[in-house]
Amino acid sequence: MNPRTFELEITADGTAQPGFGVLAAFVPAGDTWPAVVAMGCDPRHDPGRPISELAPAAIAWLRRELGDELGDAATSVCWAVIDGHGRFSEALPNFQKVGGSGTAAETQATTMTLRPFPGGASIDAFYREVGAAGEAAIELLSSIIEGPSQVEETPTMREFLDAVESHGSLPAPGAIFRTVEAAAEAGDARKMASAIQPDPVISASLINSANAARFAAAGKTASVPQAVSRLGTGFVRRVVFVAEMMSRYQKGVCPGFDYHGFWMNGIATGAAMRALLEQHEIPERMADDAFTTGLVAGIGWLAVAETFPALMARYLLRCKDSDPISKAKAQQEIFPCPIRQVSERYLQRFEFPEVIHAAVAGRTDVDRKWYDCLSQAIRVAQGLAPFDCLAVPTTVPAPDVCREEWQRWRDVLAARR
Repeated sequence: MNPRTFELEITADGTAQPGFGVLAAFVPAGDTWPAVVAMGCDPRHDPGRPISELAPAAIAWLRRELGDELGDAATSVCWAVIDGHGRFSEALPNFQKVGGSGTAAETQATTMTLRPFPGGASIDAFYREVGAAGEAAIELLSSIIEGPSQVEETPTMREFLDAVESHGSLPAPGAIFRTVEAAAEAGDARKMASAIQPDPVISASLINSANAARFAAAGKTASVPQAVSRLGTGFVRRVVFVAEMMSRYQKGVCPGFDYHGFWMNGIATGAAMRALLEQHEIPERMADDAFTTGLVAGIGWLAVAETFPALMARYLLRCKDSDPISKAKAQQEIFPCPIRQVSERYLQRFEFPEVIHAAVAGRTDVDRKWYDCLSQAIRVAQGLAPFDCLAVPTTVPAPDVCREEWQRWRDVLAARR
């Protein structure tokens, strides 16, 4: 049995059918957890009624649909209901036989009782009760809500995006990076070092990295040119890019926005995406583009915080201590368009390859592997360096290669302090 998601409509006569209004995710039973079905109203298609009214019909339809897959586990399924405030309850349906054989396909849920999980109504209480199955169910629901958007811009969206695009002081790589990039393309390591040496912070970061344990055989160095030679032009370019982007915004106009957390998550996303290239069968020569893609994929959050600080403050108030589903719903209600569209519009001012623009925008039409790699990197990074604005669980396991690459960057960042 494989995890599955469903989108349902509850008709006026109280029956369920495929459609819009209710989202549900099914995760089969494992060795240490029961089968789980989590459901809630779809924030993209508000059904106009609370999930407590819609759940009995949805449960009846799902039990019929999953009958053969559930088998003997049909009576031990954990039916989790998530209300509009992000509160989790366990549904206890009363199934009534309407057929002759008594099979799951011939029953319906006529009534339902809701009760909190033993630890309360929070997402953590839900996770404690059902373990990894609960985490998987929430990630499935989040992936539906955050899936690639094909909705065209409305005038309200256009005004919002135009305001972001016209903002004059959002971060961009500076003079050092431009010089380093030109020198790297020309293969001139000496010129790269000369551009870096006047900046003591970047110089110290590179020297510290060049003296790491993996270079122990070469001895200690205090030379920027030697550091550039040991580390390689690709890694040096990424360090300079990160340093110049981060130095511009350690704080900003939105008091509640976590600027440091934003950058840490961006770097972790870049590190994870670079580490995942082999898994997604992407050539190693794309490593620099991969890191850059992860770093700037969420730049829309910073753009909105600086351009519409009151709007961002409203979202921060809503999403504080919320679960991913509630955050996704708040984003739908508060922002005129998805944040990924803001990121895409901001990045149009830079001459990045089309594959980067497409992946950041959530489009799969240019390179599906690149899109999938970024999507996984975003989930992994939320576990390595959580950023509270994201509607992504923080419990997604990180492959060892991602942890190793992230630790490398943590060492570099520690040297900047």
